[in-house]
Amino acid sequence: VQILPPLPNLGPLWAYLLWFSMKIENEIEGIISKDICNLGYILWGIELSGKNNSKLIRVYIDNEDAPINLGDCEKVNMQIKEVLENTELINFNFSLEVSSPGIERTFFNMEQLKNFREQTILVKFEEDSRKDSVLGKLLSVSDNYIEVMNNKKESIKIDANSYITSKLIYKG
Repeated sequence: VQILPPLPNLGPLWAYLLWFSMKIENEIEGIISKDICNLGYILWGIELSGKNNSKLIRVYIDNEDAPINLGDCEKVNMQIKEVLENTELINFNFSLEVSSPGIERTFFNMEQLKNFREQTILVKFEEDSRKDSVLGKLLSVSDNYIEVMNNKKESIKIDANSYITSKLIYKG
């Protein structure tokens, strides 16, 4: 497990940039989610990275019936690239990458965790104005919190307002 160092505190500028990035991700999601659904896939999540004038848009898709393969990614890529190129929202150069969430998938919201009870996850959350993480078995998921049993067999409840992200940890 790789634990990354905390992000630097850049004050209001950092908060604004984070908010702006999340706003664009939400708007992109609104534009492409219907097309992805119409193709028979689930929009798992979106990541946006890069500089102001050139960004990477990474879209994760899933399918309830079968694993995602290269053909699925190509089909979705062709469809949503055309949609994104023809929207006024995207006023920057971009590269588009479509992928499955993978075996060690990132969970973009707590709702996605509901099908992964009893699995090992790494959860990042904020508590008392500091970022923290816990590795353990996912015990329960509700609209208000998730419950994880850590390696010390302690049950830890993480409030929905404190939840940042989580990742499935493959135990092969």
